Amino acid sequence: MKTLNLNKLILLIGLFIVSIIFSAGADASCRYNSGLLDVKSGNQQYQVYDTVIGGGRYVDACKDTPDEYEITFYKLGICTATTVANDLSSCQYIVNNAAGVNHVVVAGTSGAMAIPEFSIDPGTYTHMVVVISNKLGVKHSFSAAKWNADNTALTPVSLTGVSSSAGTTCWTSVVGPSAYTNEQFESFHGDTSASTAQLIKCGTAAAAAPVFSYEVINKLTGDACSDAWADNGDYSSFGTTVVGNGTAEVSLLQSTDVFATECEDAAKILWTTTLTTPYVVTSESTWQLNMRTTDSVSIDFDSTLEDMSDEDSDPVNNNIMKMGADPVQLYLTVTD
Repeated sequence: MKTLNLNKLILLIGLFIVSIIFSAGADASCRYNSGLLDVKSGNQQYQVYDTVIGGGRYVDACKDTPDEYEITFYKLGICTATTVANDLSSCQYIVNNAAGVNHVVVAGTSGAMAIPEFSIDPGTYTHMVVVISNKLGVKHSFSAAKWNADNTALTPVSLTGVSSSAGTTCWTSVVGPSAYTNEQFESFHGDTSASTAQLIKCGTAAAAAPVFSYEVINKLTGDACSDAWADNGDYSSFGTTVVGNGTAEVSLLQSTDVFATECEDAAKILWTTTLTTPYVVTSESTWQLNMRTTDSVSIDFDSTLEDMSDEDSDPVNNNIMKMGADPVQLYLTVTD
């Protein structure tokens, strides 16, 4: 099962926005051989090779870089005081749009985000705030293969997707949304899919027609909606996570921008960065935002055993379940 890694939404040195640039890195955890995802064939509890977990081994999910990534910004600003308590009165904004500014990052491309002109007063800013939708979208596909017994050749592997579709290439085919906790409930963004629902279709590479598949980040603490809901929008500091030029604190908000109180009313993510080195803005400052989507999609397989109480039980299937969206990294820079 994938684990939520919200410190992947990392706000780093600098300030903001003329373009958003796709950046892929070599640290994605899924292993590819000759462009083919490294998987096992047949019914397996652990189907896909992860280069990070345990120093590298087969698990039931790995992280990859999506072909396309969709994110909606409501607020993006710099502040002279913390916004952890959801008090944004000290902030000035690059993005401040109640309807949200939607942007799609496409592999290998760059482009401007659709925002109006903005102005920031000269001064020193000690915090950064971002409010985004907690519904994140990915469009992705891959082809799979395994090594033969003596690791000298690759053999294509057929996987099973939605409606018993099967093939060596799989792609996002169901809009969803799914939930991070893999639970079915009535979210702000619509009913989430059941934990057993497959959102991926498999077949031939020629048939691949991926669509955006969405995931709702519905919990920050605990593993299920029934777990205790922390104060202030299920607030988490992730162990006072250090993120580039500061430390991060995160909460969930309702659509009205007050703190969320349950999975069903969570609609946005409030991210506060307390800056180690404050931003100093002058009348000559220029702004740019880069977005890095490495590891922002989780490729999830079904690890169900015939008898879940028995670790030695046989796996039921080799189904691929979904490609879940994880928060991205935002790199912000300023030049004078």
